[in-house]
Amino acid sequence: MNKSSFLTVASNIAISKQLLKPVSIRSRIELLKLLEKHIISNRTEIQYALLKDMGKPHSETDLTEIIPVITEVRHAINNVSKWSSDTNVKRTLVNYNSKASVKYTPKGTVLILAPWNYPFNLILSPLISAIAAGNRVVIKPSEFTPSTNQVIRSIIESSFEPEQVSIVEGDASVAAELTAMPFNHIFFTGSPAVGKKVMEAASKNLASVTLELGGKSPCIIDKSADLKKAASRVIWGKFINCGQTCIAPDYVLVHKDVADEFIKHALTELKRRFPDAYEGKNSDDSYGNIIHEKHFNHIKGLLKDALADGYELLSGGMYDESTRFFAPTIVLEKSLNDELGIMHEEIFGPLLPIRTYESENEVFEKIGSLPRPLATYVFSKSKPFIRDCKERIVTGGFVSNDVLSHFIHQHLPFGGVNNSGTGRAHGFYGFREMSNETAVLETGIGPAGAEILGTPYTRFKKKLIERALKYL
Repeated sequence: MNKSSFLTVASNIAISKQLLKPVSIRSRIELLKLLEKHIISNRTEIQYALLKDMGKPHSETDLTEIIPVITEVRHAINNVSKWSSDTNVKRTLVNYNSKASVKYTPKGTVLILAPWNYPFNLILSPLISAIAAGNRVVIKPSEFTPSTNQVIRSIIESSFEPEQVSIVEGDASVAAELTAMPFNHIFFTGSPAVGKKVMEAASKNLASVTLELGGKSPCIIDKSADLKKAASRVIWGKFINCGQTCIAPDYVLVHKDVADEFIKHALTELKRRFPDAYEGKNSDDSYGNIIHEKHFNHIKGLLKDALADGYELLSGGMYDESTRFFAPTIVLEKSLNDELGIMHEEIFGPLLPIRTYESENEVFEKIGSLPRPLATYVFSKSKPFIRDCKERIVTGGFVSNDVLSHFIHQHLPFGGVNNSGTGRAHGFYGFREMSNETAVLETGIGPAGAEILGTPYTRFKKKLIERALKYL
């Protein structure tokens, strides 16, 4: 089908406000099993597609794209029956002869707008939640990952009928056409700037939205931290996927008393984990490339401005425009210029600024001066300090003594706060996000509230209302 045909299918799905026939739990499970089968059988194709689109190593594709999706789909298969069951709630005095429950029903039609940085994972994971909840779905992948999109299309068309799940490719203009359609729910992953446009478009149809955005996720390292372990985990979490990860540590706040030792360990870890890239060589089989020229130039500009403003280059800084290779780079802040881009906007690339601090208040003031982050990481052996960070920092996810790991925890919700997003994904939380929570009240034999407390308001009923105000 051509673009027009795919948009027609998408439009038909969008205007199907109610599913003609509810998708049974058994059918949902069978669809998810079929999806799992085709993902596994296409593992090699997925690996080579991501290598072509992003220079992503095969092992990294397994680790960050395929394994999380397989984990998600198996978790849904094993739990969708339980998730879909009506949840009974307690009776109240007013509704004493009624049975109350919460029923999860499909939202109806869902649009998934996916990004380029994890082009397989961030399409398939929300799709799994949408199917588990019984919805029809249209997915629109990024135009910057054509090889990956081709494999995804093959998997989707082998697993679903077009009326159940359809894929539409194209640029931002296609996304704009899709968001204008009357979907019941839109799931978007991308930048806050585009997220605002998606929310505005959704508001015209009063559609609910899930916005998985980004922001400057801080990493705090206090004096008590295991510095070698912290350095190893921060370097891995920052530079995996060439830094193009929404929950990567965006900048480091390290106590001045241990800054030199932390930096020493960080440089050692950088050389150990990415030996060729550390030397500026585009031959490291554990390191990828920047997605496209515009983003490459953005990162290059951030580094140029930082160095011009007095930042000290600790490692990296080398790049190759022809291949979009950008060496993993660490800089040390000297100027404390918070208006500079590198400390004012999400970096989303292999560039890690380090800032020192003296007091805890400096940490909270800096983080509080920026929009609320998608994730916050704290390395410390001090339980009181970790507790203070957990209580004082408003963030989508909070992790102590590790990075990124909350994303793959099957029983935790994933999402942001305000500028970093709204709504939740993964596991039961993704299922619930794609469902309507319907209040069900089944009144039994006997008097109801209308007879007991309703009009006419006799003297006796007025006394009952007075008692209700006191005891209910």
